[in-house]
Amino acid sequence: MASFAPFRRPDAWLTLPVLLCVLCAGIVMATDSNRALFLLGNAAAAGWLPASAWAGITNIGSTLGAFALLVPTLARWPRWVAAALLASPFASLYTHAIKILAELPRPAAVLPPEAFHLIGLPLRSNSFPSGHTLTVFVLAGVLAFCTRRPLAWLAVPVAALIAFSRIAVGAHWPLDLLGGAAGGWIAAAMGCAWSARWRFWETTRGQRTLAAIALIVVAAFGFETLDYPEGRWMQYLLCAWGAAGAIYALWRPAGTGQNNPSTRTEDS
Repeated sequence: MASFAPFRRPDAWLTLPVLLCVLCAGIVMATDSNRALFLLGNAAAAGWLPASAWAGITNIGSTLGAFALLVPTLARWPRWVAAALLASPFASLYTHAIKILAELPRPAAVLPPEAFHLIGLPLRSNSFPSGHTLTVFVLAGVLAFCTRRPLAWLAVPVAALIAFSRIAVGAHWPLDLLGGAAGGWIAAAMGCAWSARWRFWETTRGQRTLAAIALIVVAAFGFETLDYPEGRWMQYLLCAWGAAGAIYALWRPAGTGQNNPSTRTEDS
């Protein structure tokens, strides 16, 4: 049976990403620089990577794609997948409720086509917050909250790059990214707290159930029509990656090995 340290209340430094997002959002609004920052970032991104690369990066932030990215950790750190799943209800409510209430236009609805670089299909409504950004910051937050290891913070710049891809493809304003990142971080904290209370992920049955769910999700992702066909290569790569991880977890769940690192405290 895996034994993990219980989730503790967030330390002050774990709340810094949310506070930083709020501070940056305040500065952007006070200086009325949302549009200018979008145009600057969008133009710069066009010179850094080709459209297919940005489309592939942004596809990682799709809900099913991000989950597929996390699935291979299930055989070693099942709590990560459990926490991400438990964070999903709040994350979904946060993003969809605010999108409906705010009803803010996206860049394609405000700017002329020649003013910026558009990759993929033109999206025009429900801009705030960015769902892709929220999703990847759920994963980054899960690593930071559930492991408490400095190395886990490497996931934050990776999440930031995927979030920036939303500007690169012309889909979101900077404020959308800040709102999504803050919501994703809060959802991750809630998911990790709930995973400490409901420890189904410690049992072999629970881990295999998670693996079966993951396999279904990955299969569904393979048939999902994304808004960025130029990045379909990433969709297929994530499907193969996630399917391999789910199958391995079904065959050898984390709790089956005496010397498996998952049987030791994560917070150490």
